[in-house]
Amino acid sequence: MTESLLADCVPGDRFGITCVRELSPDEVLSRLDVVDQAPYPLCTPDEALQRFGWGHETPAARVCRSGEWTFLLDVDAHGRLLQPSVLTRLSMGTEAVAAWYLMAGTTRIAHARDGRVMADFDAWAVHLMRGTDPSRLVRALTAVGFFREDDDDYEDDWASSSMALVALEREFGLALSPEVAKDALPTVNLQHLQG
Repeated sequence: MTESLLADCVPGDRFGITCVRELSPDEVLSRLDVVDQAPYPLCTPDEALQRFGWGHETPAARVCRSGEWTFLLDVDAHGRLLQPSVLTRLSMGTEAVAAWYLMAGTTRIAHARDGRVMADFDAWAVHLMRGTDPSRLVRALTAVGFFREDDDDYEDDWASSSMALVALEREFGLALSPEVAKDALPTVNLQHLQG
């Protein structure tokens, strides 16, 4: 099974990662209505947790650019960036993808393009995939073995969160180095986004 490089960029037990194609970090932050927070504090993952804390009370994200994508890394897996209203705003004139994982709970994956949610998938409820055209995300997830019938053989070896990250890497060409993800990055408070 293929290892996920993105998995080395996020905590293994809980994460949120949202990626927006062809927009600069400044453009993404403008769409999130956080430009009034500039200058943004530069935080490593640990520093961001110390500054913003655990839990959903003070959601925050660290921001960086890699290739044609701007990455938003949840400080603590709050999932606010996975909301349809946020993804549609981020994807206007482009596309956005997101994955969210909360310990042994659930994995959610979403894809939005041109202001529409194409697919919103919850691994706990495979039959409840929503969106206007989930075919691309279904193809990507199928290619990494997400919908296999013989769950017992791979579930323990390869978690749904790793499969989701590999699927997004392959299908959308996402690439982020762990060194960049662990460096001090601009960090923004997302408390104004409804949770």
